[in-house]
Amino acid sequence: MAKKFIALLAVVTMVGAGALFGQEKGLGTLTLDKKNYPLKQAVAFETTIDDEEAIAVVASGRPVPGEKIKEAREKDKEGRDTDFEKPFLKLVFKKTGEFKHWSAAAGSMMVGRHSGKATGELKMENGRVSGKASQPLETEGILPSGFDVRFDVALLKAGDSPPATVVKPPGPAANVKPTVTGVFKGNGKDANLAFVSARWGEPFSGKTGIVLVFTEKDHSKVKKPDFDANFGKFGSALIISLHEDGGIYGCQIVHTAHKKQGFSSIGNMEMSEFNFADGKVEGELRTTGEAEFFGDTWEVNLKFVAPLGEIPKEFQVPEEKKAEEKPAPSDSTRKPAATDSDADDDDDDGDTTAAQPKATGLNVKELALTKDATDVEYKKVVEHVVFKSKSDVKKVCTELAANLKAQGWTSDGPDMIQPQSSILKRKHGKATLTIFVKPEGGGSQVQMFTEGLSWDM
Repeated sequence: MAKKFIALLAVVTMVGAGALFGQEKGLGTLTLDKKNYPLKQAVAFETTIDDEEAIAVVASGRPVPGEKIKEAREKDKEGRDTDFEKPFLKLVFKKTGEFKHWSAAAGSMMVGRHSGKATGELKMENGRVSGKASQPLETEGILPSGFDVRFDVALLKAGDSPPATVVKPPGPAANVKPTVTGVFKGNGKDANLAFVSARWGEPFSGKTGIVLVFTEKDHSKVKKPDFDANFGKFGSALIISLHEDGGIYGCQIVHTAHKKQGFSSIGNMEMSEFNFADGKVEGELRTTGEAEFFGDTWEVNLKFVAPLGEIPKEFQVPEEKKAEEKPAPSDSTRKPAATDSDADDDDDDGDTTAAQPKATGLNVKELALTKDATDVEYKKVVEHVVFKSKSDVKKVCTELAANLKAQGWTSDGPDMIQPQSSILKRKHGKATLTIFVKPEGGGSQVQMFTEGLSWDM
């Protein structure tokens, strides 16, 4: 099980001029499923949840744009969650200072609106809120989680609008030398990633894309080095696809010490201190400890800077296209679930979920499962389906993928299939599924987070 979790968020220093609203620098850690995620920024704002005035405190790995605060307020009124940049921890309090619930997401993992054994307190004074909240490490659910947080942050009042994020024009590529430093290990062996480049890629989910290529050998004379790097032509390599906000939606790992070359695994990679401005892109790329893929292990902790100029016309996304497309179903934008994985219909621990608009099509009882599914639970309050299988994780994922495809479901982003924890994402019209599969008792446990299905049973 997870190691003892200790996290501290001390937000005491204001960010300098030009920063996003209310950003407070701090130091903290979020732990989900045995992995630790640093939290370096925090904001607080008044909002309305469940028809009640509330205060939300969001601690994140990156600054929270004002547009996200506006979006969060709108979604809070509708009982929906907001896709803050991961990792993040959202604490919700009543105006009286009483703690209501929390939610969090990091990597490929998420914990939706949940209270459990969490406690907290908050007080307002001189335009700021300060307080604390703690959650003992819970290991009974599918995602062990916990936190211990203290905060002191400026409060955005309900009648005040956060300023729009100021986006600097990219201009030509800066005259900076591409540099990369840090660690890239495969099966315990280090690879010297000495070269990095950045270029614009094909738009993904209605947003412009950036391709970062890290290699052992010089690839500067190749126009699109990511293709050759994926086949090991430049030695060990990392190919990262991300958006301008640092959200990762693609990750290819190539290491000469691996038995499997060129595999994909976005669920284990995090970007922090990311910035694209003044003709260059820079940031910190890391895995949350050592990651595994079917027997191969790898670990990443890199800092980089590379020139990157204006977006070519062929890669620019029309404004109407941006408005139509939904956010990318990547690790940085996947929707948090409505509640934690161990929330039951008859729980009396304070968990709440507002009613969601339902699709008029597929009923949840018609949802394809595995043939040997047992202990099936339809948790209507949280819109989760939970069941068990005697097969291993890989076989369950294969059968589920085939059964759902036959039912008309299509992929909603890349799957992450690993023996210890796998994730499948599917869509069917306006309905979506996020499926977690984990080993249990010689077989597997499956939890399906549903949105847009009919729950009339």
